[in-house]
This record gives sequence, structure tokens and C-alpha cells, in this order.
Amino acid sequence: MPLDTLAWTYHLETDLGVQGLMRYCKYSNGKIYTVNAVEICQISIEDSAPGFGQGQGFLKGEYQDGMTKVCIYEVLGERKALRVDGTSICPLNPRF
Repeated sequence: MPLDTLAWTYHLETDLGVQGLMRYCKYSNGKIYTVNAVEICQISIEDSAPGFGQGQGFLKGEYQDGMTKVCIYEVLGERKALRVDGTSICPLNPRF
């Protein structure tokens, strides 16, 4: 079964503004997603349909945070992050 059939489209309700390095965007599914502070919120996103789990992440970026590194992933239209040791390499495609 194609993964696309498990995704639903949600629409932007509110741009909650920037805090630190991230912009917070609230969508019609009630969730708040983050994007880089210099980006704008997408008008709509696709996310997993309720009950189907989250899926596989695709590395979109990383940044140092003290002695650790934060790895940013795209998972079915949602941004997720993993924190790893500062000298580690971010995993390319982790499961969330």
C-alpha cells in the first residue's frame, strides 16, 4: 500500500511566531509544528492519518546546542528532532 494513502492534509490555523531558532505553526489537526525561524509556515501540510503511526524521518538539518547536536527531520510533513552527542553524526533515516 503506498504511504501517500496514509496521509491527511491539514491547513494552517495560526502562525505563533518565532522563539529562538524556530517558528511555531499551528494546524487544523491541533498540532504545533516547527520550521526554521527564517522560513514561513506552509499553508497546508500532510501528516499521518490517525492510527497509522509516524513513519520514517528524512534528515533536513542539524545544529550544535552546547555539548549536543540537534538533528532535524521531516516525517510526513511534520518536523521532528533528535538530540545526539555533539561529536556524533545524525542518523539519515530514523523511524519515529
